[in-house]
Amino acid sequence: MSLGKQMIEQLRLLAAEGPDAVALLERGGEHNSLVVSSARLEFFDHDRYSVALRALELGGDAPLEADVRACLSARAAAVARGLSYLEEPLAVWELDVNERTAQLRSSPPQYEGEEVFYWEVALGLDSARITRYRWAPGLLDREVVAYPATFALIGRMADSLAEALETSAE
Repeated sequence: MSLGKQMIEQLRLLAAEGPDAVALLERGGEHNSLVVSSARLEFFDHDRYSVALRALELGGDAPLEADVRACLSARAAAVARGLSYLEEPLAVWELDVNERTAQLRSSPPQYEGEEVFYWEVALGLDSARITRYRWAPGLLDREVVAYPATFALIGRMADSLAEALETSAE
């Protein structure tokens, strides 16, 4: 069973039977976390069919390739292709071989007046984390946005990120 299907199954269980029915649910602070296999879903709230997504993070196996730049580039391209169904397309914002990370952001971001909304994927050789952000003049820093995501979208995002983390430089 794919990671996305496992995630959807746990979210449906949470919606149908409540938080005590889901063994890997961590409650606390301003958000909750659901851990399924190598994925951690952080969310603010949920209903019968959706969550208010805070972040989705996946871990994987570190690649054996010696060429860090080629591996990160291949995985970043796979993330951009795999998540092409989001509101805005993703593009590589930064690729740091020394830190072994890449950062993708919405390109272009969504503007609502002076506010800017965008997706960001922090990509490592063995991890990926997607979060929706908001920035506006007067804010000291960007803010995480609670993004309404159906269980199906969460499953699809999990599968897309998992597939990208399995991509190797060829």
